[in-house]
Amino acid sequence: MSAPLVSVVIPAFNAERWVPAALESVLAQDYAPLEVIVVDDGSKDGTGAAVARFGDRVRYVRQANSGVCQARNRGAREARGKLVAFLDADDVWLPGKLKAQAARFAARPGLATCFTGTVAFDEATGRETLLAYRLSPDLVADLLLHCTIIGNSSTVMVRREVFERVGGFDPALSNCADWDMWIRLAGAGPVDLVPEPYVRYRLHHGSMSTSVRLLEKDTLTLLEKFFSDPANAVRYAGIRRDVFANQFLVLSGSHLHAGNVAASLRFLALACRARPSAALTALGLPWRTARRLLSGQLL
Repeated sequence: MSAPLVSVVIPAFNAERWVPAALESVLAQDYAPLEVIVVDDGSKDGTGAAVARFGDRVRYVRQANSGVCQARNRGAREARGKLVAFLDADDVWLPGKLKAQAARFAARPGLATCFTGTVAFDEATGRETLLAYRLSPDLVADLLLHCTIIGNSSTVMVRREVFERVGGFDPALSNCADWDMWIRLAGAGPVDLVPEPYVRYRLHHGSMSTSVRLLEKDTLTLLEKFFSDPANAVRYAGIRRDVFANQFLVLSGSHLHAGNVAASLRFLALACRARPSAALTALGLPWRTARRLLSGQLL
């Protein structure tokens, strides 16, 4: 049986500096058949010219600036492959990524989604950190409780029909759009994980992940959306308080790290209201942070 076509979708906004390396990492993959789609989300720099240098090996689509979610969704609509893999323009893939994931889909015909491990690298310091993701028996619950347990958008490969069924990335979100999508994909069918770090995930000052206020807005929007679904509200009622307590603690720590003391204390109070034992978790934060620093796990 012939290998299925994989469509690679690369959303790009003012990515002239990075997109050539991203494209080179895709075109160097030892997998065929392959189509590569770059969706230029209204760039004002030379992104289009940088992509044009790759000729007809890459399909270039330009749209008015609408955000990364709309760009990913546009790319998926343009895709012809049964499998879709996403790559952010400032990340790169390591050799063998697509072949390893396609093999998982071939071995499991009912598989909906597959992720890989990641190496995060800070372009300012050169420091690298292995991000070890994990699966669990109830991945939706685990994602709600611990949002960083699996993947970033550059690791995911998904059946296009599943992506379409769950409705694509939610344009109402930005910082938490990946987390929201992984929750919905986990509820749509089996998920697999290739633990090897096939993705190099770039951390830089322009990353959306540096915006704590946006993280706060997106987190609250995501949780409200999830639990407003009657089926979710019933199935996950038993962990609702823990979910909110955990995410309030994350927001408390994020605001504290950003120097927003008042906001940090506000979310700490909300966490303790949702789960009184959250106070004990907060008291252990300095020790856990020091331990992660000493072990090299904290960027």
